[in-house]
Amino acid sequence: MADFKPEVVGVVGAGRFGLTISMMLSHNVSVLLYTRSQDTVEQINHEHSYMGLTLPDNIKAVNDIEYLCSECKLIYPVLPSEVFRSVMQEFAPYLHPYHVLIHATKGFDLINADLDAFLPRIKRRNIRTMSELIREWTQVVRIGCLSGPNLSSEILRGLPAATVVASEYDEVIEMGYRTLSNPQFKIYASHDLIGTELAGALKNIIAIGAGMIAGLDLGKNAEAFFLTRGLREMFLIGKALGGNSRTFFGTAGVGDLIATATSPESRNFQFGYRLAQGKTKDEIEAELNELTEGVRTVRIMYHLSNTYQLDTPIVEMLHAIIFHGLSIKKAIQYLMDYPYSSDVDFLYE
Repeated sequence: MADFKPEVVGVVGAGRFGLTISMMLSHNVSVLLYTRSQDTVEQINHEHSYMGLTLPDNIKAVNDIEYLCSECKLIYPVLPSEVFRSVMQEFAPYLHPYHVLIHATKGFDLINADLDAFLPRIKRRNIRTMSELIREWTQVVRIGCLSGPNLSSEILRGLPAATVVASEYDEVIEMGYRTLSNPQFKIYASHDLIGTELAGALKNIIAIGAGMIAGLDLGKNAEAFFLTRGLREMFLIGKALGGNSRTFFGTAGVGDLIATATSPESRNFQFGYRLAQGKTKDEIEAELNELTEGVRTVRIMYHLSNTYQLDTPIVEMLHAIIFHGLSIKKAIQYLMDYPYSSDVDFLYE
């Protein structure tokens, strides 16, 4: 793809991370940022600012799907998982095999978007990653994902960061590199698309628990213990869902886990932290004002782990805390008493 020289790249979703991706792209290309809101379009285009960010002139907002797809060969969907399917259905008539989509969504979709319809026996066939949704609902062939330790606030401050662009196609990885790379943003490549998506989604679960530990001021020893055992559960679930085990020990796996599970700037960490302060799920969601992907993922993975009889006590305890009001201290004691047999037994299962 040495001749690939995009002039305009699309971004779908004007949330915090959608804006961050747009800002990164603007170093190399012009950006069309899609949002449904006409008010948002007008604010961005007239004031060149949104959500407290000053935006460069080469970011233009639009709410015309057909126009975006006609102007942009490469598009980055940056959407909450719960709306990803419906947005892809809206875009489907305007997406063609020549388009390339690299999504940046860390979560799962359910076939009919109704979790309760599958409880309590969710199976792999009942869930989709975002790349699977794109393939299922559009004509797009060349699909990738962007995933890694990418806290928006740090990226926007110009602090060093790295990410993974994963795809089955080398040309997609090359497109991601050429449009996103800059001296402060390192791009790594992976051909394990599913594993990279799984790692990005599953670490959100562990980040919620890490926030609880911080909220209770239990110390770094407890944090390290929890993250290590949490990585084990990410590995077991990811392997059961078809991801490459090695991916969980790279930038998109343990790298993303460290950033998300140790930073107060992470929504998932904040959710757990505020739970530890005695707030309810509904209160926290109202305060954060954006979807906490890990909460939905906990519920899905709890039932999937039961279906496949996976040994995931952390997922079990987080589900009990969030959805059934179990005391966090009782959950921690349960994990301390849990009969782990070996430190890295999961690597050999």
